[in-house]
Amino acid sequence: MRVFFDTNVYAAEALLGETAELLIERTLRASWRIKASPYILEELERVLTEKLGFSHRFAVLTCQRVIRRSSMVHPSFFRYGVPGDPQDNPILNAALASRADYLVTNDSHLLALNPFQGLRIVSMTEYYNILVAEGLIS
Repeated sequence: MRVFFDTNVYAAEALLGETAELLIERTLRASWRIKASPYILEELERVLTEKLGFSHRFAVLTCQRVIRRSSMVHPSFFRYGVPGDPQDNPILNAALASRADYLVTNDSHLLALNPFQGLRIVSMTEYYNILVAEGLIS
């Protein structure tokens, strides 16, 4: 399995820890591959510092943690658009370029597309339930 986590999952992990951290940790424990993109890292750093008020150092360390746990994908072009939110275009296209099975997000514009070109777009709660069904969370 290949999983692409949206920026909001990593921001939730930095803010709240528990649930988002559990999703990522169990994904790794299952030997499923986590995919990420430079856009996710740039957006994560910006969200953590500008929107949530964390220090630049904290944001950089958080991005380094994402890099350590994932394989990077570099989409060469953006083929698909997200109706209502073009800022989500790089996320959708990177998830597709990575050939992810799941895009995990809490973004309503992305969730409205599920499924899209063979990609299952699920909320954090839905992904949690998938991990439970797979026996990865009891």
